[in-house]
Amino acid sequence: MSTALHPTPSLPEGYTLAREINLLRDRNLALGLNLAALMAFFLVMLALNALLILMRPGGVSLTFTGDSMLGTLARLVGLTVVNLVVHEAIHGLFFYVFTRTRPVFALRLAYAYAAAPDWYIPARAYTVIGLAPLILIDLVCLLLMLLVPAWTFALALVIGLNTSGAVGDLFIVGLVLRSRRGCLVHDRGDSVAVYAPSGG
Repeated sequence: MSTALHPTPSLPEGYTLAREINLLRDRNLALGLNLAALMAFFLVMLALNALLILMRPGGVSLTFTGDSMLGTLARLVGLTVVNLVVHEAIHGLFFYVFTRTRPVFALRLAYAYAAAPDWYIPARAYTVIGLAPLILIDLVCLLLMLLVPAWTFALALVIGLNTSGAVGDLFIVGLVLRSRRGCLVHDRGDSVAVYAPSGG
């Protein structure tokens, strides 16, 4: 039996549900992913701090200089919102690249998403879609940290926020990569189903 090599709007014959993740129904998973994201944020910030000490032994300020506590909080909220929008926009762009249809966007209390609910997407393409925001945003920010030292703290925060925000993406991509070869992913946003070809 031949397996699908391209996104398809209908599930091909011979495919069966292998795994489904539903964040609306599985509150424990949603909570666990949010706790993992929080831990990832602090670990990334510690790693960036160590990297910056090596890169700039003279020291660099990991604060918004001259800001009051309220000003710092406002900037943090602003960076969080901007990162969230850009992160999901990149997912959406890559959904569009592979499906040539407009993706769906939504914001929930504990997470946001871009999705392509009308498509079944091959694992390789879905891996690109899932990892694109993590790789692109973090690499751009790391490059800017080298080029614009004055932005170091803001860029470090964006990397921390972006990486922690990608924990759910990494979890789903990990499941997809461990699935049978030739699998298709149906991403409805709140739930992701992995379909595998039956037989050998």
